[in-house]
Amino acid sequence: MDISLLEKLQSKFECNQCGKCCAVGGEISLSPSDVQRAAKGFDMMYTDFINQYLDKSLDFGARYLFKSHTPCMFLDKLSRACSLHHCKPRMCRDYPFKLYARGECNLEAVLTCPVAFNMLEDHLNGVE
Repeated sequence: MDISLLEKLQSKFECNQCGKCCAVGGEISLSPSDVQRAAKGFDMMYTDFINQYLDKSLDFGARYLFKSHTPCMFLDKLSRACSLHHCKPRMCRDYPFKLYARGECNLEAVLTCPVAFNMLEDHLNGVE
């Protein structure tokens, strides 16, 4: 897919918070700034957030992974709400089109999202 198309689609994307992407999950990597934002959003100390929610340190502390990711550990399985939505990591904010453009998810993961699916269908049908 054309990068400019993906950027255009991402700029129009509005998450409906259905939780489908979180239910499918995937390895979400967090930068130190993602960890800082999430820790602040949960009113926690940086290191406490790491100890409680993060499993591995990648690249010597430059990236972290959630302890559990399929489904995402921050997805409420009953309400389908994301408890991180107000302070979600960059990978989650960039889902689906920016993430796909960077090669950090596949087309199947993009099509999991009903909003993204409808946007792509509209694009293919010439609807703007």
